[in-house]
Amino acid sequence: MRLGCCGSLDQARAFKDAGFDFVEVNVQAVLRGDEPDSQWLADCPDPAALPLPVEAANCLVPGNHPIVGPERNMADLTDYMSRVAERAGRLGMRRLVFGSGGARKRPDGVDPRTAADQLAEFTRMAGDLCAKHEVTMVIEHLNRKETNTLNTLVDALALCERAGSPGVGMLVDSYHFGLEAETDEALLELGDSLAHVHLAEPVDRIQPGGHGGDTTKAFDFANFFALLHKIGYDQRLSLECGWKPSFEAAAPACAAMLRQTWETSAGCEE
Repeated sequence: MRLGCCGSLDQARAFKDAGFDFVEVNVQAVLRGDEPDSQWLADCPDPAALPLPVEAANCLVPGNHPIVGPERNMADLTDYMSRVAERAGRLGMRRLVFGSGGARKRPDGVDPRTAADQLAEFTRMAGDLCAKHEVTMVIEHLNRKETNTLNTLVDALALCERAGSPGVGMLVDSYHFGLEAETDEALLELGDSLAHVHLAEPVDRIQPGGHGGDTTKAFDFANFFALLHKIGYDQRLSLECGWKPSFEAAAPACAAMLRQTWETSAGCEE
């Protein structure tokens, strides 16, 4: 298991000092898919100069590139994903997180079947481009407050299977998992398709363990990790959360707690 943290490249040293293994960045901040290659190459980061590897990136598609609806432009989306996938591979990234609630939102008046077809076409195209650069695009289930498509693991897995691309996998996020009251069975159904994990407390979206002993608010990460062990997952866990009271005060203990919980939950698959 590799433990990472979402943030900026400037935070990589602090992440390393706190006990993390990798950085997960924002696609728009680092890969900048709307920029031409000449502009991006002029100041792109040097992975060898960073304190930690950059192994993942989120916020894949900005809202100005709609994936669903009458404003959708597949040629533009293809050009955008071509640049992003190539740049991700160049920097050594292995996961691109397809959350992008604004871009994938189904506009009023668009039939759900049409939206499903458009999402499948995009996902297949993007996955095939990612696969060329040894990158996997992972589909993130987002809660209903953030978008109106792919709100459950069942829906996201159906899209993953329909796309049928070697460059497409699944993500499970404890925050959305808790908010949508997802079931253990839905997580177990992901099986080998699971390729990335996000962690945060569902209440307040703070760091795991941030609620202390308040069992009315705290998420059961021991059970969550046991489910991951049961399907044989042993890849990246990435914290996407706020920090209480601050990153400096909470991060080292949080990282140590998660590693310990991961180890102790390994024998609790039942």
